[in-house]
Amino acid sequence: QGRRSNPTVRGATDLGVRPASASAMAAQLKEIVDRLNAEPFCCELSLVSFDEQEPFELMSLLKKVLTFLDPKHDVDLHEEKPDAMYQRIAEFLHVLGYQCSFDIEFQQGLISGDKYTVHPILYWLLNNLEPLKKRAYLAKFCVNLEVPEEFLREEKVYETFQQYKELQSQFKATHSHLEQERQGRMNPTDLQREVAQLDSEREQLSQKISRLRQKSERDEGFQVLLQVTSMLRKEQEEEAKLAEKLAEQRYQLEQTEQLYLERSARLREMREAQDSNGEGSAEAMLRMLRSEVTKAREARSRLVKENEEKLVRLKTIDAALSEPPVTKADIEDGEEEIRAMQSEIQALENKIAEQSQDSRLSVYKQQANLVAKKKEMILKDQKELEESRDTFAQELSAKEREYERIRGHAFMRKDEFKNYAASLRDKSAKFKKMKAELSELRHEVAVLVRTEQLLSAQDPTPAGLRETEAALEKASVEKSQIDKAKGKTLDEISGIVQKINGQLKEKKNKLAPQIKALRSVRQNFQQVEAKYLEKKGTYDQAKSSMDGELSRVATEVKQLETDVQEAEQSYHELNMKMSTADSKLARARKEASCVRKEGGMRYSPEYQTLSEHYQKQIQLLDEQCKDLRKDQKVVKDTHEDNLKQKKAFMQLEKLMQVKLKVAQQELQNLQFGGLPGGMGTRTVMDASTIGVERLVMNSLLGIDVTGRQVVEWEAVALQAVAGSERRAPCPRGGRNSLNPLKPR
Repeated sequence: QGRRSNPTVRGATDLGVRPASASAMAAQLKEIVDRLNAEPFCCELSLVSFDEQEPFELMSLLKKVLTFLDPKHDVDLHEEKPDAMYQRIAEFLHVLGYQCSFDIEFQQGLISGDKYTVHPILYWLLNNLEPLKKRAYLAKFCVNLEVPEEFLREEKVYETFQQYKELQSQFKATHSHLEQERQGRMNPTDLQREVAQLDSEREQLSQKISRLRQKSERDEGFQVLLQVTSMLRKEQEEEAKLAEKLAEQRYQLEQTEQLYLERSARLREMREAQDSNGEGSAEAMLRMLRSEVTKAREARSRLVKENEEKLVRLKTIDAALSEPPVTKADIEDGEEEIRAMQSEIQALENKIAEQSQDSRLSVYKQQANLVAKKKEMILKDQKELEESRDTFAQELSAKEREYERIRGHAFMRKDEFKNYAASLRDKSAKFKKMKAELSELRHEVAVLVRTEQLLSAQDPTPAGLRETEAALEKASVEKSQIDKAKGKTLDEISGIVQKINGQLKEKKNKLAPQIKALRSVRQNFQQVEAKYLEKKGTYDQAKSSMDGELSRVATEVKQLETDVQEAEQSYHELNMKMSTADSKLARARKEASCVRKEGGMRYSPEYQTLSEHYQKQIQLLDEQCKDLRKDQKVVKDTHEDNLKQKKAFMQLEKLMQVKLKVAQQELQNLQFGGLPGGMGTRTVMDASTIGVERLVMNSLLGIDVTGRQVVEWEAVALQAVAGSERRAPCPRGGRNSLNPLKPR
C-alpha cells in the first residue's frame, strides 16, 4: 500500500462497503486471508504477503475462487485475452448478483488486477460462498436464453424454444421438490444415531420380554390374562378409531346442517317470491340478488384478506430461506448472549432483594400481596364467567339451529319480529294499492279495445290517413329539391378534388428527381454508417486494450519511480553515513599518530593528544563541581540567617521610609515660616531618642549600632530630602552608611 500515492478506491465503493477507516480495511483483509487459508483453498497466506501480491497473483486467487463456484473458469490467464477475461468474469458476477456499476473504471481495474477492485470482490464471494455456489449451479439452467424475435417466427425454432421453456420449468419444480425433501428429511448421521438407539431399546425390550416370559411360565393363568389384555387393547384401539370417525361425522353433520339451513332459507325466499302471483317479484328477486352479492363480496374480501396474509407469510418464509443458514457459531453467540442476559437479570433480582430487605417496606409488600391475591381471584371469577357465557352462547346457537330446522325459518327476537311485521304491513298495503291500479288499467284497456273495434267497423279508412299522404308527397318534393342541391355541391367538390390531385401530381413530378437523389444519398449514408460503426467497434476495442495496457504501464512506471526515489534516499543516507564514518576514521588515525608521536605531530599546541585534552577538561569540570558543592554547603548553612537578615532589613527599610516622610514634613514647615533655630532643636530631640532607636535596631538587625551611626543615617536622609548629591562620610566601622552590613 505504501508504494501507491493517493489511490482511487473503486471496488469498495461499487460494493457499497467502502471502508471508512484503516481498521475496517484491515478487518476486510483479515477476513479474506482467513477464508483463503481455510478449506477448500488452503493458500497459507499472511496479511503482509496477501497485501504485497502482484496483480497477476491476485487475479490467480480470484480465478481459484471462481473455479470453486463454477469449473468453467478454470482457464489459463496467460493465454486468455483481457477483454475475454473481463467479459467472462463480469457476466458471472452479474449472474451471481454482485452490486456494481460495471463501468469503464471497473473494467480497467479488473483487467489490470487492481487490488482496490479485486479485494471487495473476494470479500463478497468468500463471505457468501455456499449460497453463491448454489446460485451458480442454478444459473446454468434457470438463466433465460435470449432469442431474437425474427428467429422465433420460424416454426421449428419456436417449438424448440417452447420445449426449452418446459424443461426449464420442470427443472425448477424438481429442484424445489428436492430442496423440500432435503429439508424435510433427517441427516444420515442422525438417522444412524436414532437407529442405534432404537436397536438398544429393542434389545432392552426383548430382555424384559424374556424375563417376563420366564416369570409367567410358572403362572398357570397368565395365558388367559394375556388373551384378555390383548383383546382389551384391540377394543381400545377400535374405540379410538370409532371416536375419530364419530368426530369426523359430527363435523360433516354440522357442515351439512348449515348448508341445509342456507339452502332452505333460499328456497323459502324463492317460494315467497313465486307466491306473490307476479306482483313485486322483480323487487323480491332484486333483493335476493343484492343479498347474494353482499354475501359474495364478503366472501371475496375474506378470501382476499386470507390470500394477502398467506402471501405475506410466504414472503417472510422466502426471506428467511434466502438468508444465510444459521451456523453453530451463531447459535453459540446467541446462547452466550442469553446467558449474559440471565446473569444480568439474576444480578438485578439480587439487587432488588437486597433493597427490599428494608423493614419499612414490609407493610407495602403485604398490601401488594393482598392486592395481587384479590386480582387473581377476580381474574379467576372473570374466566369462569366467560366460560359460562361461551357455553350459554353455544347452547343458544344450538337451540336456534334446532328451531330453524323445525320451523323452517330462523328464530326472531322481539325487535326482529316487530320489524318483520312492519315490513309485512307495508308490503300488504303496497300490494293492495298496486292491485287496485292494475284492475283500473285493465278496465281502461278493455274500454279502449272496444272503442277501436267500433271505429274500425264504421270507417275502414281513418280520417288522418289522407293528411298523412299529403304530407308525404310534400316531403318527397322537398327531398328531390335537396337531392338536386346535393348533386351540384358534389360536382363542385369533385372538381376541387380533381384540381388538388392535379396540383399534387405536378409537385410529385417536380420532386421525383430530388427524391431519387435522396434515396441514393440514404443508401450511401447507410453504407457509411455501417463502416463507421464497424470502425468505431474496432476503435473501442483497441482503445480498451490500449487503456488497459497504458494503465498497467503507468502502474509499473509509478512503482519504478517510487523504487528510484527510495534508492536515491538510501544512497544519500549511506553517503552521509560514509562521510561521518570517514571523518571519525580520520580523527581516530590522527589520534593514533599523536599517541605514537610520529613526526612530532600534536593535537594542539597545548595538548599532545585528544584524550589529554578531554582528561584536562574532565579535571576542570571536577574541580568546578567541588567548588559548587562547597558553595552549596555554605548556602545551606547560612540560609536561615540570611532569611532573618533580609526580614530585618525589610523592617529597617519601612522605618527609614517613615523617618524620611517625617523629615520631609518638617522641612516643608521650615520653608513656610519656621524659626532659624528649629534644626538645632530637632537634633537635640532626636538625640534624646537615639538610645531607643539603637535598641530597636539591635533587636531587629542583631548587630551593635552606635548612636553616632544613627545620627549619621538621619543626616544622610535629610541631605537626600534637601536634594544634595554628596554622600555622607563612611563610619569608622568600615561599612556603608546606608547598609551597615554591606562592606565597601
